[in-house]
Amino acid sequence: IMINGVTDLIMTKPDVLSGFDEIKVCTHYKIKNDVIDYLPFDIVNENVIPVYKIMKGWKNILTGMHSEKELPETINEYISYLEKELKVPISIVSVGPDRTQTIFRKGPLILSD
Repeated sequence: IMINGVTDLIMTKPDVLSGFDEIKVCTHYKIKNDVIDYLPFDIVNENVIPVYKIMKGWKNILTGMHSEKELPETINEYISYLEKELKVPISIVSVGPDRTQTIFRKGPLILSD
């Protein structure tokens, strides 16, 4: 299954979420009496209320980690949840500004011409 032809995702910046007790993931929106699972493009003057799934955060500093096994269990749960909901694997996780701070979870992506 693909979203607009996307076969893999890359997660950047999870290191800036370190230190939070919880991470909120918006799953739906309430508009008037309706609950929808997409952000409508025509929400002018509407009262849109996000609905969140709250997940456990992580306290660990991620910038020194080099493999998926080193990541805290809570971030792996967060990543797994996103993959399940998006139906697309997160193959690469960037845990810092340097290119060596990149974790390849399911093998490197193969780029074609």
